[in-house]
Amino acid sequence: MKYLIWAAIIYLAWRWYTVSKQSSSEPASSADSARSASNSGADEVAEAMVRCAQCGIHLPHSEALHGAGAITFCSEAHRRLHGNR
Repeated sequence: MKYLIWAAIIYLAWRWYTVSKQSSSEPASSADSARSASNSGADEVAEAMVRCAQCGIHLPHSEALHGAGAITFCSEAHRRLHGNR
């Protein structure tokens, strides 16, 4: 029984040592990852979303099909269904 207790104490000490070692080297890497995340977000431009007149789903403006006027659709089938009304 005493060997089991000693094994548990040694295991917990080893876990504490590895976790503290990782956390001491982590701030530098987390600062680098935060910096790279902010740079990647600056290059992206948000695209306007439009709504399909037939089913109501939202999709990017560049992927939408346009009907008469300012009506937009998500697919050719929905454009035809809307025209049959």
